[in-house]
Amino acid sequence: MAIIRPLTAFCTAVFAGTLRNFAHSDFNPAGAASIDKTCPVDGCCDGVDCDPKVHARHHTYWEKMAAGLQFAFNELMTDLTKWFILGVFLAGAITALVPDTWIHEISGQGLVVYLGVLFLSLPMYVCATLSTPIAAALIMKGLSPGAALVLLIAGPATNIATVTMVAASLGKRTLLIYLGAIVSFTLAFAYLTDWLYAAWGLPIPGMIGAEQSTELWWLETVAAVILGILMLRSVWKLLCAKLVGAGSMHQDSSACCRSGGLEPAG
Repeated sequence: MAIIRPLTAFCTAVFAGTLRNFAHSDFNPAGAASIDKTCPVDGCCDGVDCDPKVHARHHTYWEKMAAGLQFAFNELMTDLTKWFILGVFLAGAITALVPDTWIHEISGQGLVVYLGVLFLSLPMYVCATLSTPIAAALIMKGLSPGAALVLLIAGPATNIATVTMVAASLGKRTLLIYLGAIVSFTLAFAYLTDWLYAAWGLPIPGMIGAEQSTELWWLETVAAVILGILMLRSVWKLLCAKLVGAGSMHQDSSACCRSGGLEPAG
């Protein structure tokens, strides 16, 4: 699943982009947002008034690597934390509340199941981070890996917010190509995923279940501890930012009241 998921997304994106280039355009490039060429390391230049070759040599490889790691462990981790926590909570609720035989009784494998999951994924507003633990919990309850792949790919890519944004920014023709590529490639790779699991005889729930021992338990434990520390750090930063923001708003309102000859209540 770790290999098939990004492979499916890559093939879908390349196919949709290639097909869109061959289609007649209904997109007005003049209305497109300009590209920000400002140096992403420290903003030392705007990337427009300097030669591209000079702009590319403003920082060393290690300075660029350090800037990328800072972004990953700060802004990116902060954005992912809330969705990951919500996803783990929902996955825990599914594991605890959904009977083990319930999904087995209403699902199985094949096109009907894939289309059913696809239909349910369309209105769902889920991101890739949120959908991962939910898909894992559903697989443990009996959902086929192929059907779970449909949720992982189609859920984040076809929610109402994304569809609306694509239609407004890139046009209706692009939207149709976008949705067609997602549906066709997701269904094809879902069938391939279930076929591979069946051909290799892989025990689905046993591979994810907590009862299965592994020789790399120490690696899982260390990774979980590191992830937990990073998430707690992100939560702490979010709380501090909200407290600082609330304090700044209170100071601004107090200054405004004093300038108008009024005293703030309290």
